[in-house]
Amino acid sequence: MKDGFEYSIDLSLAQSRAEKIIACIKRWQAEHDLRPFEYTRQLRVSPTSIPHSHPVLTLNTELYDPNAILCEYLHEQMHWYLTMLKIADEASPLIAELKRRYPAAPVGFPEGANDEYSTYLHLLVNWLEIEATSRFVGRDRVEEIARNKRYYRWMYRTVLSDWRPLEQLYRSYDIVPIKPAESFRD
Repeated sequence: MKDGFEYSIDLSLAQSRAEKIIACIKRWQAEHDLRPFEYTRQLRVSPTSIPHSHPVLTLNTELYDPNAILCEYLHEQMHWYLTMLKIADEASPLIAELKRRYPAAPVGFPEGANDEYSTYLHLLVNWLEIEATSRFVGRDRVEEIARNKRYYRWMYRTVLSDWRPLEQLYRSYDIVPIKPAESFRD
């Protein structure tokens, strides 16, 4: 150490916030049977990461509201659900139908996703997130959380305004009703 200067890193706040996210998910699991919607059984908390589903479901520590945390957790689980269904890849007829219905879908923050495919995919994921979370949290509260997200704004607005037509489309592709996770396990 030059001239007695000392350096240190304190990760205790990040650790504490990550532990709170895990404790919140554990509370939800203890109070409600989330297993039908848990398509992956691995959860990672990375304080500064953008939440994502693959290869390991990852949440960050940005949220404090337990209901919003559950929405985020089930959102990422719905990505796993669609992966298991093998129905929503870029070349799928379902994505083509969503493009036909919504030809001017935005790309980019805050309205859309990172690319065109992800924007259309999130019309599915966000719908499924709201549907699944509404089983545990009042529908009005889930919709309020969706309307107040600072990302994917167009997809959440579209899902909420076109709920029934999208539900009919998703039923025609056998995406809903949502199949329980155990139906995919060996």
